[in-house]
Amino acid sequence: MTTLATRTPASPTHRGPQPPVSTSPSEVMAQPVRPTDGADEFSRAVLDSVVSKRGETLSVSVRSESEAISISSRIELLLLTVGMGTGSVSVRVAPSFLGDTYPAMHALAGALDKAGLSGMWTPVGGRTIRLVEAWQMFISVDTPSGTAVPGQPDRPDTLLEVVSADRIPTDWFRSRVAPRSSTKGLTTVFYGPSLRSDDGSESLFDRVRRSNLTKEWRDGVRRHFDTTVQATVASSAG
Repeated sequence: MTTLATRTPASPTHRGPQPPVSTSPSEVMAQPVRPTDGADEFSRAVLDSVVSKRGETLSVSVRSESEAISISSRIELLLLTVGMGTGSVSVRVAPSFLGDTYPAMHALAGALDKAGLSGMWTPVGGRTIRLVEAWQMFISVDTPSGTAVPGQPDRPDTLLEVVSADRIPTDWFRSRVAPRSSTKGLTTVFYGPSLRSDDGSESLFDRVRRSNLTKEWRDGVRRHFDTTVQATVASSAG
């Protein structure tokens, strides 16, 4: 199996005339959003925060880890495309390399190739994907990050994704991630399950979700999204 650590950039193959790749934020935002149910609203909120440099903290309850990968890989693809000429650094944090990070890297690599960018993106250090001037980095709790290379950034300035945040230790996040995620205008998003744990403990995701819902109640601005709830409403309406 080819991995990001060993994969070399593919030589462009002749596929006939290809449509131009848009790098305009307004054009990217106008493209139809493919994730189903409530994921489209969340994705648009994330992209709007990124493009507007508002640095919002958003959260979404998802039905499965595969749904989180589907949503995040699309967002990552769009941000890499938008930032390929101007520069951007995004980071995805997850609990396990084999269970969470590798499938996400594989999904993003496949999305890039499907978008016709196979000859443009390159793997860096085994845990980073670079598209011209845009970087997408991957970090796992259970294993150190990949080998750093000269010129590689060490912190995000565009988007920080915390996936399966219910399984990431709060203390680890505060000590290892938070100090490197204070860039002004950085959008931070948390993915987690709809249901809380049975033992009554409050996870990192639970805390972010509670904080976002409290802020929503105060000012009416949407910060938390739930694909399960929106899917149920859509099903009932049908």
